[in-house]
Formats: sequence, C-alpha cells, structure tokens
Amino acid sequence: MAGSNVDTVVDAITEAVRNGRLVPGTRLVEADYTHDFGFSRSTVREAFQRLISTGLLTFERHRGVSVCKLTRKQAVDIYRVRANLEGLAARLATEQIKRAPEICLELQQKLDDAVEKSDLPLFSQLNTEFHALIAKAADNEYLLQAIQQFETSIFWLQFRVLVGQNAVFTTNDDHRLIVDAMVAGDAKRAERAMVDHIMKASKLVQELDDDYFKIDK
Repeated sequence: MAGSNVDTVVDAITEAVRNGRLVPGTRLVEADYTHDFGFSRSTVREAFQRLISTGLLTFERHRGVSVCKLTRKQAVDIYRVRANLEGLAARLATEQIKRAPEICLELQQKLDDAVEKSDLPLFSQLNTEFHALIAKAADNEYLLQAIQQFETSIFWLQFRVLVGQNAVFTTNDDHRLIVDAMVAGDAKRAERAMVDHIMKASKLVQELDDDYFKIDK
C-alpha cells in the first residue's frame, strides 16, 4: 500500500503541473499533502524525492521543495535535445508507418477534429498519443527511454496550458507535415518536419513572461 500511496501523490502533483494549477516556482509544503491525502510524512517525502529525481520538482536550501523553474537557456536546451531525439524517431518510424498508415492517419484526423472544435484538453491528449505513437513505431528501446526521460520537463508538461490556445492549435499544421512525409515514405523529410515542430514549441515557450523562468546568474 505504501508504494501505491507514493504513486498517488506523484500522479496528483504531476497532473496539477500538467493542468497549470502548479506553475514553475510554486512551493510545495509537505504538511499540506499529508493533510489532503491522509498519508504519512514519509510517503509524501518519498513522492517528493521521486519527482525531484525526474526533474519536475527541485529542492533548495532555506526554501524547500518547489516546482522546477528553468532558465531560458535550459528550456531551449531541453527542446533542442528532444527535437533531435524525436526527429530520429520520426525517421526510424517512417518505414513502419508507410506499411501500416491507418492508425497514424486516424489519429491525425482526430487531431484535426479537436482543432475544429477548439477542444484544447482533447487536443492535448491526442498530441501526447501522437508523439508516443511515433516514438514506439521507431522500434528502438534506447531511443524510447531517452525520449521518455523528458516527459516530466516542466515546459513539456505545461506547454498547452502556458501558451495561448490559438498558438498551440497552429502546431497541428506540423503534425500533418510529419504524417504526410511518413506515409509517403520520406524519412528525411519526416525527421526535418519533426525537428521543426519541436523547435516551434520551443519558440512559443520563449515568448512567455520572465516570471516563468529562473534568472540566469
């Protein structure tokens, strides 16, 4: 049960970050979570430690635990690495997607429908599925693990909450370019389109107010 309780706290904090209730820099008080969940201090502490190890939370002396706040450069660096990893995934996935494009095309249609309905929560969910589908279709265990390491990045989790809805929806144009390239069997074009897609997201993040970033000393 202890392990399950730790997972409950981890999932709750991650979801609060994802939906914007906890923004970069927000301080987390251990006592609040022991009270809200009715779990022991050791359980909450272990959950905090797990999220610190993934980079979602950070611990600072005299301040305690808070949601990680990156410098602008750190945010760019994360997106650059992820862009190249996912670009490689798109290139490797092209052969499989070309052979069996149905699932990818169906998912793209759902993304298009979500944009048409201005349904941001649905678009967010489908976007996650889109990237996961390509990462798995690349059929490279080590690449998949490397990509998954970035999934708790604060700006990756909160991108669709922090950035304006209309700007987020424009990224769907990139999805279509990626899908078109993979279905056509053009692996290099798929890779370029994916890199451009991730770096467009990076640019949108950089347009956020300074309050969301740590001062680069």
